[in-house]
Amino acid sequence: MKKTLFALLSLVALFSARCTKDAETTQILVRFQNTLSQDITDARLEFDDVHKTDIGLIPAGSVTGYIAFDYFQTGDAWPMGILNGEKNGEPFSAFSGLWCGTGVDFKQLEAGQYTIVITQVGDIANPFYQLKFVE
Repeated sequence: MKKTLFALLSLVALFSARCTKDAETTQILVRFQNTLSQDITDARLEFDDVHKTDIGLIPAGSVTGYIAFDYFQTGDAWPMGILNGEKNGEPFSAFSGLWCGTGVDFKQLEAGQYTIVITQVGDIANPFYQLKFVE
């Protein structure tokens, strides 16, 4: 009886571990790296009016934890959402710089873990904030 119970418990544990592993690999997990010298607050990644995900605080010079996404659009290996929020109490926006008019092919991001870096492009007088995947 003890051997049967032990075998049953082992089988349940093995099955549970396998299900947990599958759940992790079927999710899109993204974290954000802020290379700027100011925090980005109330951040949210917006793909359209329906597909929006709250990110919250992205501290200056830091990387957030992974955030699960059900929907994540990419185009030519670039994130296609717009990151909106605030920086120093002012509206903040960052995107990849690509849009549909450039002939980009859009697709759903495959499940896995990704890091997106937020950088400033251009001069201080006319900053442009860009999102790109870290390789």
